[in-house]
Amino acid sequence: MATFVLVHGAWHGGWCWAPLERALRGRGHETSAPTLTGLGERSHLATPQVTPDTHVLDITSHIAWQGLEDVILVGHSYGGVIITGVAGRMPERVRALVYLDAIVPEESGVSAVAAHNPERTATLRAQLANGDFMVAPDRFDSWTDDPDHMAWLRENCTPHPIRCLTEGVTLTGREAEVTHRHFILATRNRPSLFWEEYERVKGRAGWQVQEMATKHDVMVEAPETLAARLDAIADSPV
Repeated sequence: MATFVLVHGAWHGGWCWAPLERALRGRGHETSAPTLTGLGERSHLATPQVTPDTHVLDITSHIAWQGLEDVILVGHSYGGVIITGVAGRMPERVRALVYLDAIVPEESGVSAVAAHNPERTATLRAQLANGDFMVAPDRFDSWTDDPDHMAWLRENCTPHPIRCLTEGVTLTGREAEVTHRHFILATRNRPSLFWEEYERVKGRAGWQVQEMATKHDVMVEAPETLAARLDAIADSPV
């Protein structure tokens, strides 16, 4: 049995992990999927001050107050930024990091999203300067092409704090202490920033990589298959 903490990406919430949580619990694992500040059922807490470091604090506090140890952190998309920041603050509690079609930050305070798409970032910064600190979801076609899944995502996704996309997470360097790392690429989500991340880490020492033939929201499109992959990761030696 393993303990999984599932960290969602931009515009999503803990709700997006429900099918995967059922599948993992059916395999005997413990799971939790906290929603980050300003999103989902916590959307009423959104302020202009929310940054990636706010979301790191969400997860470190969750792990600490739940008394979780030997955690496998799974970060989807933007969630990869957050699990890296968490590993840098409490590596002694983290067994492994799983980047699910996700960003892998390597430079403190630098946003991979901003570096990848400077034009959109300029638009977001102008929006922020005008007092609008949230950005609405707009990438549904890259997340799924299943009509039922898309309807569910459209119903539940909420605007995301802009500074979380224009600013990077603070890295302490201690994230390097977590050496058990995995990247799962959604191969039907192409082209994407996540393909670039996958190519960058593939072949590095300490990394295991694999592919799944889904669009970006792997946990929505193929929860049972993903649960089997995570189950194998839980059984693999550290």
